[in-house]
Formats: sequence, C-alpha cells, structure tokens
Amino acid sequence: MKILIAEDNPVVAELLKKTLSKDGYEIVLAENGLKAWELFQEQKFRMVISDWMMPEMDG
Repeated sequence: MKILIAEDNPVVAELLKKTLSKDGYEIVLAENGLKAWELFQEQKFRMVISDWMMPEMDG
C-alpha cells in the first residue's frame, strides 16, 4: 500500500517512514503542504498522513 506522508519536521518524517516501511508500506514524503498536494494529484495513494500546520500550505 502506498502512503503519502506530509510532514515539515524531517525527524518526524523519517521516523514515520522507517516505522511504516518495516511493515511493508511504500512511503512517499512531502516536506510541505504544497508539495503534498502536487504529489497527491500526480499519484494514487491509499492513505495520507499529514501534519496540520506546514509551510506554504497547511495539511
């Protein structure tokens, strides 16, 4: 299953990525809300995990 993680804190983003990858999930990271929105429009994701407040566009 492909998951989009939108998180501006690199430590939190990597922690989520490593934890979910161990369970076999395919992870795509976005460092801000705008990048997450662009990725969401370009690719298909089964789930999105989003920070609430981020640079450029909130989650």
